[in-house]
Amino acid sequence: MICTKILMFPMKRSIILRNYKLMGFNSFIKVLVTVTIILILGISFSEAAKKEEEKDCVYCKKYETMEDWPESERPEAFIYEEIDYPKGMFHESLIKSKQKQGEAGKKVYGRFVKGKSRLNKYQHLMIRDMAYFEALYNEMLNDKKAKVETVEGLKKGREAMRMSLQISPKAQSSEAVLKFWATGKMLTAAWKKNKKKRKKKAKIDPEIAERAAVLAGLKKQIATAKVNAQRAATIEAQKKIEEAK
Repeated sequence: MICTKILMFPMKRSIILRNYKLMGFNSFIKVLVTVTIILILGISFSEAAKKEEEKDCVYCKKYETMEDWPESERPEAFIYEEIDYPKGMFHESLIKSKQKQGEAGKKVYGRFVKGKSRLNKYQHLMIRDMAYFEALYNEMLNDKKAKVETVEGLKKGREAMRMSLQISPKAQSSEAVLKFWATGKMLTAAWKKNKKKRKKKAKIDPEIAERAAVLAGLKKQIATAKVNAQRAATIEAQKKIEEAK
């Protein structure tokens, strides 16, 4: 079922596989994860810098919680969508919206906060778990006690993540969840296959080594900005997750 829906993607499966063949799995994914982290951390760093000035939100100045905010007055992006999540994403015992919100929050915290040091090692899982970020945001829209300020902050992070797969900010959450989940599974399968090949191959392909050198140069250029932004992002992410509980 997932394979069928992948054909609907703006970024088609054939394009991803072609890039994979041209760049190699490691090169393609490292470039993708680098762009994603810069976008996410860049926004979080900016938010932290403005923290002392004033609340960097629009609707939170008028409404404190989602219960205070009538659905008839909300923009489309802030309206809850009942999603039929991909099989395996949530345990079948998690039926209620609040349960899914809690589980998604744990996944997001574990991957992007607690496990942030391992994002480069498991880029394929990072892409997959962006689906949980989408789910966290969507289910929070259905939580009457959720703070509007928190929801607006998560929306900015959600939009940054969507940019990594060229998903429109206006796309429904169900579409974004499917794309993140399916792409993550596809990349995981490729990662496992590539891992087996690496064990059999004793010599390093000169072309791959050359691309690795180029990526190393890029990594060095963004290192300073990444470290500073990551510190700010960690603080901001922990705050958002705690508020979401």
